[in-house]
Amino acid sequence: MALNMRAILCSLLLCGSLGAATPYDSVNPFIGTAEDGNTFPAATLPFGMVQWGPDTRPDGWYRYADKSIRGFSLTHISGAGCPIYADVPILPGDGQPLPLDHAREQAHPGYYAIGFADGMRVELAAAARAGIGRFTFPAGAVPTLYLNAGGSATQRKQDSATFEVRGKDGLAGVVRSGGFCTMDDDYALYFAIRFDRPVAAYGAWAGHAAGASVTFPPGGGPLLVKVGISFVSVANAEANLDAEIAGWDFDAVHAQAKAAWSQLLNRVEAEGGTADERTIFYTGFYHMMLAPNLFSDGNGQYRGFDGEVHRVEAGHAQYANFSDWDIYRNTVQWYALLVPGQTSDMMQSLVRDAEQSGRLPRWPVADDTSYVMGGDSSAILLSTAYAFGAQSFDTASALRSMIMGATEPGVGPHGKAERPGLADYLKLGYVPLGGDVPEYAASVTLEYVSADFAVSRFATALGDQAAAARLLRSSENWRNLFDPETHFIRPRSSDGKFLEGFDADRMLPHHTNWDTKNQLGFEEGCSWQYTWMIPHNYAGLFRAMGGNEVVLPRLDKFFEKVTGWGFPNFTVANEPDFVAPFAYVWAGAPWKTQEVEDRIRREAFGTTPAGLPGNDDLGATSGVYVWDALGLYPVIPGVGGLALGTPMFRRAVMPMGEGRSLEIVSRGEGIYVQSVKLNGKPYPSAWLPLAALAAGRNRLEFVLAKQPNKEWATGAADLPPSFE
Repeated sequence: MALNMRAILCSLLLCGSLGAATPYDSVNPFIGTAEDGNTFPAATLPFGMVQWGPDTRPDGWYRYADKSIRGFSLTHISGAGCPIYADVPILPGDGQPLPLDHAREQAHPGYYAIGFADGMRVELAAAARAGIGRFTFPAGAVPTLYLNAGGSATQRKQDSATFEVRGKDGLAGVVRSGGFCTMDDDYALYFAIRFDRPVAAYGAWAGHAAGASVTFPPGGGPLLVKVGISFVSVANAEANLDAEIAGWDFDAVHAQAKAAWSQLLNRVEAEGGTADERTIFYTGFYHMMLAPNLFSDGNGQYRGFDGEVHRVEAGHAQYANFSDWDIYRNTVQWYALLVPGQTSDMMQSLVRDAEQSGRLPRWPVADDTSYVMGGDSSAILLSTAYAFGAQSFDTASALRSMIMGATEPGVGPHGKAERPGLADYLKLGYVPLGGDVPEYAASVTLEYVSADFAVSRFATALGDQAAAARLLRSSENWRNLFDPETHFIRPRSSDGKFLEGFDADRMLPHHTNWDTKNQLGFEEGCSWQYTWMIPHNYAGLFRAMGGNEVVLPRLDKFFEKVTGWGFPNFTVANEPDFVAPFAYVWAGAPWKTQEVEDRIRREAFGTTPAGLPGNDDLGATSGVYVWDALGLYPVIPGVGGLALGTPMFRRAVMPMGEGRSLEIVSRGEGIYVQSVKLNGKPYPSAWLPLAALAAGRNRLEFVLAKQPNKEWATGAADLPPSFE
C-alpha cells in the first residue's frame, strides 16, 4: 500500500487537521525581515519585555540579505520606521561578526536558533522579562562571550553603559539610551546576566561603549546564560530573572514560550485557505501581538513619566511602546476583542502616563514621549479600545486628559505640544501652512479631526454631552480644507487662501524629494491619500465631492495599483490609506471593496522575508491582511463596528470580547458577496455593529460567487453610519 506522504508530513508539522499546520507552526517570523518591513526573528512572548535575537547592523536591525550577525541583543521593537533599543548585544566567539547562513537558522514564536560551520550554535528562548540562551562551542574551543553593553541602536553621544561583576558567575549593569527617530526621548535599561558555571576571566573596556569579554573553562557542555531586564533597577532585573527562570532548563522555557503563543494564536481558528495564506495570516496575527510591551516588573514596579518609581495594582501591568499613529487604525481593536483585560491595562498605562506628565503621550517609548508622527493618536486609542470592549480603566481621568488635549493648548515633556498648532486649529478650524507644523498642516488637521470625533464618541459613552457635542462639531473641520474647486483636501494658509499651484496628481509626500514644489501639507502621504481619511463622515464627504457618480470613478483611479509607492495611487503600506478600500461600501458599491481586498491579499503580501509591503509599524500593516482575510475591517475610529468584505477562509472563529465570539462561514466560489446571514437571519448591510452580536457564539454566513451582486448592501437604509 502506498504511503500517504501528505499525512506523514502533516503529523511531523503537528497539523491541526489534515494538510493544515497549527497556528503556531504556521508563523514565520522571517516575514518582513527583508526590504523595509523592519520585523525581527527574536525570541519573545506576547507583549513581552524581552526580545532576545540577532542584529546584523550597528543600529540593531536584522536584515535578511545581510551576511553576518553582529550580536544577539536583548530588546527590539517590531516594524518601526526608526531604530531603537537593541540593548546589550551578546556575541559568542572571538568578538568578530558571525556568518549568517539561513540554512542553519530557525525561528518560531518564543525561540530562535542558528548554527555555524565550525560547530558553534546559539539557541535563545524567552520568558516575559527574562531569557535563556544555550551556546554550544566547537570542541576544544575556549568558550567566550563578548557583551557590548554600550551597543544600543541609536549610539547617541550622550548614551552610556556601566556594568559590574556579580559574584563568580554573573554581571549586571545599566544602559542609558533613547533618541527614537532622532527625537529627545530617553530611557534606562537595567540588566542582570548569569552563567551556569564560574567565569574563568573577564576582560573589560570602559568609555562610551562599555563592554566585557567573558571566558569560561573549556569543556562542560553547552554554556547556559540567563538574562533578566528591568526599567527600574538592577535588583528588579535580578528578581525578574529569579521569578521567571529559576533553573537552567532551556527546553522547559522553550516549551513554556511555545505554549503561551499557542494558547493565544489558537484563539482565532481559521479553516481553509492555502498553506501560504495561513502562514501570512498567522504571522500577521503574531506580529500584531508583539507590542505594546510589558514595562512593569514582577513586583509591580515601573518607572513613570515623572521619573519616579510607581507600583501597579496586583494582577495588572504597565505597558510601553505605543505606535499610536499606526495601531489606532486596526490593531487596538484586535487587542480589545482578543485580550480585553490586557488591553484595559494598556489603556490605563496611557492614563497614568498622562497623569504623571500632564499630557497624553505621543508615540511613547519606554517612559518618555517621542512625539513621532502628527495627530493626537493616544486619544483615539483610548476611545477605540473602549468602543471594542476594553473598558476596565479610569475612563473619567482618560476623558479629562482627552478633552484637555483637544481644547487647551499647552506643552508636555521636553516642552513640546501634544497637539502642535492647536491654537490655530481652535481659532481657524484648521492648522494652517506656515504655523507650528508647516510641512504637515493639512494631514495634522485631519488627524485632529479623527481624534475629535473619537473623543466625542467616548464623551457620549460617559455621559458628557456638552463635550461630545463640541467635539462632534469640530470633527467636521475637514470641511475647512475641502477645496470646492478640485474636490480634494487642500492645504490652506492662515489668511484663508488655499495653497497656490495645487495639483493633487503631483502632490507628493513630504518625506520624498520627487517634487519639492508640491510637498507642503501632508505627512507620509498626499492629498489623494488623506482625502479618503474621513471615515466617520463618508456620506458628508461624498456629497461635497458631488455624489457617488463622482466618487466611484475617483476611487477606481486611486485603486489602479495596490502595491508599491505609486503616488497618487493607493499605498497599502501607508496608514492613512488603510480605510480607503471600504469607502466603496459607503458609496453603495461594496463589490468594489471585495475586488480591492482580494487584490491586496494576493498582490501586496507574501511568505518570503520581503512579504510585507512596508514598515510593519508594530503590527499595523500586518493588520490589513489579518482583518481582510476574515472579511471584516474596523473602519471608524471610536466606533464599535466592522465593515464587511470577503472572507478568505471557509470558516473562522474569533473572540468578540468577554463571553462572545463570532463564527464566520463562507459558501460558494469567488470573491463577490451574494448575501449574508447573521445568526440565521438575512443581513442586508455591509456594516456590523458590535451591538448586533448576542452573548455566546454568533454566526455570520457569507454566500460567495464569481460575479458581483450589485444589489446587496446598496440600499439607503443598509449603508454604514456617518456622523455629522
